[in-house]
Amino acid sequence: MKNTVLKMEHVTKRFGGLTAVSDFNLDLKEGELLGLIGPNGAGKTTIFNLITHVFPASEGKIEFLGKDITKSTTDRIIRMGVARTFQNIRLFVNMTVKENIMTAFHAHLKSDLFTAIGFLPKYQKEEEYIQEKTYELMKEVGIEHLADYKSSSLPYGLQRKLEIARALATNPKLLLLDEPAAGMNPDETLELNQLILRIREKYKLTIIVIEHDMKVIMNICERIIVLDHGVTIAEGTPEQIQKNPEVIKAYLGAGDEDA
Repeated sequence: MKNTVLKMEHVTKRFGGLTAVSDFNLDLKEGELLGLIGPNGAGKTTIFNLITHVFPASEGKIEFLGKDITKSTTDRIIRMGVARTFQNIRLFVNMTVKENIMTAFHAHLKSDLFTAIGFLPKYQKEEEYIQEKTYELMKEVGIEHLADYKSSSLPYGLQRKLEIARALATNPKLLLLDEPAAGMNPDETLELNQLILRIREKYKLTIIVIEHDMKVIMNICERIIVLDHGVTIAEGTPEQIQKNPEVIKAYLGAGDEDA
């Protein structure tokens, strides 16, 4: 039986009088690819923010690899092995493609300041490793030919791929993808599907995907959870979700911007 990577028990998040997420429960197994869907305002991104402690949970408990992270800092959670991408792409726009990825690696350097300043052998060895791994990740997502381009000069779809490469540079065990297909054309979306499946296998990842493009969700996810106004209204396989009347009703009544 596969180990549990992420466990959320009765997790609730309130902002004043608004309940953005209500009594959310999740048992995510190693290697699973889970889709998190729902109309705008459903609370999907709020769940990612709770996992990474951008917001503290109002109630409930969150465990990652068997350790309670409910009150852990964002930095510690990232170092434990949780990485994410964002709805609104967050790249260092004045850095090159290569520098964006290398920066993510540098956050996990083992060398201390003295070693780095002195450019001692240990630091040199790490720098060589980072250069090599950066190229591997650029090649993995198909942007190695753009290594020296400013990230801001890349088309939207390639910026999305760069953001995924940068997330992989942190050596995650759990990858949270927030609308990775946003702004992509059909060909780019198909490539993205293949990329997500490939990196899950290659890097032994457990993945949660938030996505409005149902073709992405239905084609790559084994299990889907549907939220509406912060409440879980359905859970099941893609086939079960497609036929669920509560899901159809929620989408027909889709409303405001996501919480």
